[in-house]
Amino acid sequence: MPTDILNLFSQPTARWFKDKLGVPTKVQEDTWPAIASGHPVLVSAPTGTGKTLSAFLVFIDRLYAMAQEGTLKEELYLIYVSPLKSLAGDIRENLNRPLDGIRHEMERLEGAVHMAGSARPPQTARAAGSARPPQTACPAESVCLDIQVGIRTGDTPQKDRQRMVKHPPHILIITPESLYLMLTSMTGQKVLRTARAVIIDELHALIDTKRGAHLMLSIARLDRLCERPLQRIGLSATIEPLELAAAYLSPEPAVICAPSMEKQIRIEILGTTPAQGRRKDPVWEELGQAVYRQCLSCRSVIAFSEGRRYAEKLAYYVNLLGGDGFARVHHGSLSKEQRAEAEQDLRDGRLRLLCATSSMELGIDVGELDLVIQVGCPRTVSSTMQRLGRAGHGPGRVSVMYMYPRTASESVYCGMTAQVARQGGVEHTKPPRLCLDVLAQHLVSMANGEGYRVEDVLSVLERAYPFRGVTGEDIKSVLSMLAGDYEHRRDIPVRPRVLYDRIHGRVEGDAYSRMLATAAGGTIPDKGLYTAKTEDGVKLGELDEEFVYESQLGDKFMLGSFGWKITGIDKDTVYVSQAAPEGARLPFWKGEIRGRTLKTSREFGKILAVLENAHEQGRLREELAALGMDGPAVINASGFLERQIQSTGGLPDNRTIVVEHFTDHTGCRQVMVHALLGRRVNGPLSLLLQHMVRNACGFDIGCVDEEDGFLLYPYGSHAMPEGLLYRLEPDQVRETLESMLPLTPLFGMAFRYNAARALMMGMKQNGRQPLWMQRLKSTEMLDSLMDEKDPPLIRETKRECLEDQWDIEGVIQVLHEIRAGLIHVREVYTEVPSPMSLPLQWQVEAAEMYEYAPVTPGIRQAVYDELKYLEGIRPAPAALEKQLERTKLPQDEAQLHSLLMTEGDLEAGELEVPVEWLASLAAQGRALYIEPGLWIAAEQEEDYERAFSMYGTEEAAAIVRRLLRYRGGHTPGQIGERYFLPGERVGAILDVLYSRSEIVEADGIFYHKKLYDRARQSTLKNLRHETATQPGAHYAALLAQRAKPYTQADEQLKKTLDLYCGRMFPVRFWENVLLPRRVRNYSEGMLDRILGEGDYYWKMSPDGSLCFCRYEDIDWDAPLPDTKEILQGEELRIYEELKKRGACFLKFLADIPKEKSAQELLLGLAEKGLVCADSFVPVRQWQNREKVKKATARQRVSARVMALSAGRWDIVRPPKPKKMEEWLELIFREQPVMCRETFRGAASGLAGSPYLPESGQTGAAAGTGRPALNYQDAMELLRIWEYTGQVRRGYFVEGMSGAQFIRKEEYEGVTAALKAPEDGIIWLNAADPAQIWGKSLAQPGDRDFLNVPGTAAALHCGRAAAVLERQGRILRVFEPHGLEQALTIFVNDFKGKRLFPELKRLIVREYPEGTGELLKKAGFSREMNDYVLYR
Repeated sequence: MPTDILNLFSQPTARWFKDKLGVPTKVQEDTWPAIASGHPVLVSAPTGTGKTLSAFLVFIDRLYAMAQEGTLKEELYLIYVSPLKSLAGDIRENLNRPLDGIRHEMERLEGAVHMAGSARPPQTARAAGSARPPQTACPAESVCLDIQVGIRTGDTPQKDRQRMVKHPPHILIITPESLYLMLTSMTGQKVLRTARAVIIDELHALIDTKRGAHLMLSIARLDRLCERPLQRIGLSATIEPLELAAAYLSPEPAVICAPSMEKQIRIEILGTTPAQGRRKDPVWEELGQAVYRQCLSCRSVIAFSEGRRYAEKLAYYVNLLGGDGFARVHHGSLSKEQRAEAEQDLRDGRLRLLCATSSMELGIDVGELDLVIQVGCPRTVSSTMQRLGRAGHGPGRVSVMYMYPRTASESVYCGMTAQVARQGGVEHTKPPRLCLDVLAQHLVSMANGEGYRVEDVLSVLERAYPFRGVTGEDIKSVLSMLAGDYEHRRDIPVRPRVLYDRIHGRVEGDAYSRMLATAAGGTIPDKGLYTAKTEDGVKLGELDEEFVYESQLGDKFMLGSFGWKITGIDKDTVYVSQAAPEGARLPFWKGEIRGRTLKTSREFGKILAVLENAHEQGRLREELAALGMDGPAVINASGFLERQIQSTGGLPDNRTIVVEHFTDHTGCRQVMVHALLGRRVNGPLSLLLQHMVRNACGFDIGCVDEEDGFLLYPYGSHAMPEGLLYRLEPDQVRETLESMLPLTPLFGMAFRYNAARALMMGMKQNGRQPLWMQRLKSTEMLDSLMDEKDPPLIRETKRECLEDQWDIEGVIQVLHEIRAGLIHVREVYTEVPSPMSLPLQWQVEAAEMYEYAPVTPGIRQAVYDELKYLEGIRPAPAALEKQLERTKLPQDEAQLHSLLMTEGDLEAGELEVPVEWLASLAAQGRALYIEPGLWIAAEQEEDYERAFSMYGTEEAAAIVRRLLRYRGGHTPGQIGERYFLPGERVGAILDVLYSRSEIVEADGIFYHKKLYDRARQSTLKNLRHETATQPGAHYAALLAQRAKPYTQADEQLKKTLDLYCGRMFPVRFWENVLLPRRVRNYSEGMLDRILGEGDYYWKMSPDGSLCFCRYEDIDWDAPLPDTKEILQGEELRIYEELKKRGACFLKFLADIPKEKSAQELLLGLAEKGLVCADSFVPVRQWQNREKVKKATARQRVSARVMALSAGRWDIVRPPKPKKMEEWLELIFREQPVMCRETFRGAASGLAGSPYLPESGQTGAAAGTGRPALNYQDAMELLRIWEYTGQVRRGYFVEGMSGAQFIRKEEYEGVTAALKAPEDGIIWLNAADPAQIWGKSLAQPGDRDFLNVPGTAAALHCGRAAAVLERQGRILRVFEPHGLEQALTIFVNDFKGKRLFPELKRLIVREYPEGTGELLKKAGFSREMNDYVLYR
């Protein structure tokens, strides 16, 4: 039989095959005759059975036969589509072997000699990138046997692409995306139009995806381009059902070659037991050791993990044992160079272990593998079979896989997955249909060139399986969307993606169409990833946006099994340098994985039923061992199952759903539905129950779903009833889910991806487009489309969710089976969550942790919109005019027609375009000239006729709104004159638009609201950029100047207390740091006198901090604290007496206590923040209490006398809480430039402030661990203030965050001070709030100092010139020039008690050489080697 099969080929081909490979495989025997017949062929067989050569050999033989006959032209004959770029390169390398072997055999048999004119090495086939000019292709006297092979991927250099156009290869290896791009370009079409056949590799990886639909439409377009159906050959691993895959491959009947080939497999589940003791990560350390031990006896191993993060983690722990380079990583977020290097090292035997994700599932040739390891449970059985096929890669060999579960539950699921895989239970494929987003992308691509008609599109779609259900109306609706109809109805001036002539049904493209189709094409969604590069520009891979946002400069992370340190971050790149892996974080990447099918889930359920039965018979462990588990795995799995059975009385299975009711640790009554139905059924089923509980029980519930069940939880103390699943109506499932779908996160994500695929999101500009920006754009688009009638993007997103992401038919089937009693629902009550419930409960806690904001974005936006027009900044006239500036005029008639469709009517001479174009459009029936002297698009004639009638108010409003959007502001008189409308009618139209908030009136002129807002934003932006950014030192100088006294002492003291009202500082801080610096000649009596006047009172906290409050701020209606729980005995008695009497002198309270003195009790109550005195004497006594205890009898008597005369005592009453507006006003008075750093610096002293609510947090912040004053909340208010003109925004100070604000009334003065700081020296205590180095501003490395009260810093123009540390013991000098002046000023400040007022003398013990004389000149006296300053 093999000999007969090889007779299909020429003698050189047959001889080469016999010599090199021997006997054909069963797949090759079946496939070669089918391909030779010219029919479409589907080849389905396990990995390593010779599928690739079975597809190629017939074509290689034909090409060499044509070369011998001299009929081989320099044109493309065969296209090979590979889903992976790395796989494409691998295929070319494998293709060289038969090409070279057959050519050498032909030369040997025929005596042909390859002449020296051939520049290619004899051992490789010529690639298209090295093609020779035609005139030197071959010597005239010989037959040229060169078969050129080209490769075209996203990594192909531009020069190779250009060379390919001039010299097309005979065989082209290409990715789906590159095939689409070649079809988009005229030069690419020129290369492709001679193709005869196309081979699609790894069909099973494409058939279920939109990428596959995209490819099949490209191939259908290729048929039209070549003007003949190409022979299609599909290569696939095991796939079911075969008939569906064959129909997907080709519209003509395909020959199915899927011989039954017994592939010997062995899957073992090996359990691990984490070692006892304190270890950082015991599970992964033990897994690393187990994998390392397996690798020691093997030459090459691949270890698969479920996620890139886990692949990195496994490599890290293995390399700790085997050393750096023992294991490498392979996943999609690594650069192609990194992946290629790892593949080659594994192929050459230099790499022992490759830790991979699904990126290695497809047929990349990495040579002979000894073993495949799986860490964790694979998501699907198909993926298990693909991974298993990487070992024993060849017919007749045994493929071995060792599975290492990470948890006890995974042991069970690994065993079930392995068992289903052994039985050949591959998931059934389900290709997506319609795919209107993919269709939209191709419609833009097809418009480049000669254009097309709707009928042409239908003829192409008939040859692409996913699009056979698309109708002419579908195509027209998609074309209307691409032409911008939906945006233009909302006055969004987008450029049309195609030029759609609705009158004649013709579509054309322009330069923007070509650019859009080329730059934004493909189906792989853009996830806003950052590129990771070394400092010299070498690309390492990609990082998730959220991971980068959580990282800082200097952080270390693992990528590609190596440690990297972040050295820089810009808008789309993270720059790194190599670092030791110790302490490095593992990056995370967010991904979406389609759930398990209902069929596979039920197979799992059957196995669980067997296991439960085995448990009842006492042979559970034997049954688990039969699934391929070793001893430790059996122990882990049996323990897990036994605990589950003990908790719920049994296991869920294919005919049993277990509904578990339990109460969590917070008292919430949750319901766990254990249902082995797969996530595609459990997801929609949980949503249906959410809807049903809301309607039937009157309260909302949340849900999380997984493959084997879902958890329902109420937002409160409600209890869910039994029998929930029986209440669902199967007939209402589809309608209910369709109505609920737009509220789900799944819908929003799917819509964003579909909008990008449909080219509706535009092109990325200036590199990476952040994910938040993509979400914002798609959300705005979705919101606007919800009111449209059946827009194609909404239709496609609903279809994708309901058909591809969810299994609605499966849901309906399950509900029918529940009602028919085929599935039994068992309700149980447990005291604690069962083992199967715990993972989902952890998901609930993670999900709810971030849902702390009760104010929705819609509410915030309503607030913004309301405030914008109260005191709003009016746009500058120039800004309004700029919004109407055109960047480009129409270039031809088609673009002029598109402009009429977008912008509406046009007066003669209003636009600089040739009048002949308008006449030509009118002759074609595409434009009309109507009576008021306006040109309009013919498609809008009916709208204008109705608008000019008495009943067309809506149409007239749309026309006027569009006029204001594209022609600028108009008065009512100008509108009436343009359209011949009476004043009353114009007024009514404007009233309609104004009531909808679609227009704005200013000085009698009406503007389009969006245009007005955009001009306003531009005005704000210009205001922000008016002031140049100044160095951080200038701002430090400004704050230091503000700390100096500038008015009379008593007034200055009041201003200081007002400024820091509510701020908690240590008790000593007030009179040792803050007040002496700001109040001229400050003395303790000043503060006592102010307090005695009754305008202020103080409040202490148990941590020794204190703040001042205003008497007028007291909230007399607020309840007093319940002191009976925290006070007792004499403390409670004296507090109650004060509460009853009111303010009292100490002498009137002295007789109340019997055991302790009244003074001692009151100081204790003051420390608790319950009482205060209208003097600061008690506070001073409290802080000096230890000194008083050690004092002489006379000194103690003096202290008691002072206490008796220290004023009245009273209880502390709570002040009214301040709102964010009040806090911002207060912080602005301290920090004239508000930004993230200055806000947080000021807010840091508010912890425990009485002006905050009792908990210290409010609203959304309560209970979440967020700061009492959150900068995010402040930013929302600052943006409103910016809109209303109360603050100006800009980048004023270097070294602080970019969003910086200055109050409007201070703007001129602050910016002037920043521009020209005073040239002087000011000494500040380092802990003073006005000293911001090391707080809001990073300290320069050569001028750093500790921000503690024992340090004083001399600031010269804001820069630290010198510091005295450790209360003056150490002098450090940063600017020697001017040191004498600085020391002189310090002496004056010290003697005036503005610095270190608690010290009587200051001793400088350490000082720079040569500064002694300057110290003496300033006023210090020398004592031994020290310099002493006496007060």
